Amino acid sequence: MIYIVGLGVDPERTTPIIAEKLKQTCELSYLDTYTTKISEKLQNWLKSYLKAEPVGREVLESTETLVNLAKERNICIYVYGDPYIATTHQSIRLYAERYKVEVKTIYASSFVNAVLGETGLHIYKLGFVGSMLKGDISSRNYVYKEVGRALELGKHSLIITSGYEGDANALLNELIEAEKNFKEETFSDDRFLLIVSKAGTAEQKVIGGCLRNLSAKKLNVEEPFTLVVPGNLHFSEEEILQKLINEKPKANVKESEVAIKAKRAIEKCKKGLKNSKESGLVTKYKDLFENAELYLKDAEKAYEERDYAFSLMQAAYAEGLIDALRFLGESISWE
Repeated sequence: MIYIVGLGVDPERTTPIIAEKLKQTCELSYLDTYTTKISEKLQNWLKSYLKAEPVGREVLESTETLVNLAKERNICIYVYGDPYIATTHQSIRLYAERYKVEVKTIYASSFVNAVLGETGLHIYKLGFVGSMLKGDISSRNYVYKEVGRALELGKHSLIITSGYEGDANALLNELIEAEKNFKEETFSDDRFLLIVSKAGTAEQKVIGGCLRNLSAKKLNVEEPFTLVVPGNLHFSEEEILQKLINEKPKANVKESEVAIKAKRAIEKCKKGLKNSKESGLVTKYKDLFENAELYLKDAEKAYEERDYAFSLMQAAYAEGLIDALRFLGESISWE
């Protein structure tokens, strides 16, 4: 049999309740040090108290070996937080059940309910939970896109961090770099963020503020820490956050990607028209620019009415008309 045991977010308070019986039941006990970063002090305490061997990825992802051992003896896998937040433990359960090895699970508090509980954010407004590995561009870009989609819906996002060793500034700098690449205003300078370290424990720390201000500070946090991107805030959420971080949280509003593209297309056309007037092109191609200006007016009107797709289409028509002058040998400046 395999026991997959959650230790909760504050193991020193909750572990004794869980572990007493299992210490007598299990012939092999492992402490997962792979899926969540555990401090050396806590790891040593758990190792001593649980009589459990700390193991990493190599052991935990050797599902066939674990299951074969469990056919003949009871195995206990202790997990910081809740067992099935990490997919690693789901894989162990699925493989064991496939080969008729019984699995018993003991659930516990996780960073998800601890972070939401401590910050006062409503769980039914949670839109995205994802992980970001330090230096991994793929996970960074995925997080950027998914947080953007959640913000468009007014939903909250939780980002599990891995490999940062408490360096929250490195995390923020990677997201700033993603913003430079995508330019979708997901992590704009004024985006309101929360960094929650050791949620639900006596050492809990919550830092809040806009990205610009947070990235300018030296952020000293302990593992494990979570980045929170709140969506639209209910008045009760706003009140709790204000008490928690001693400042009024900024509204996190994000336009859709289509709205952002429409706005930028309108701004580009305005610059193109302005430069064309200064260079004398408007006088030379009067009819063309009259039509371009009409398209631009329609684009601005549609944008004000929140018909962003139509706005983008009209701005594209205006840009296309002006840009077509290049085929006549004219030089167009959009800057």
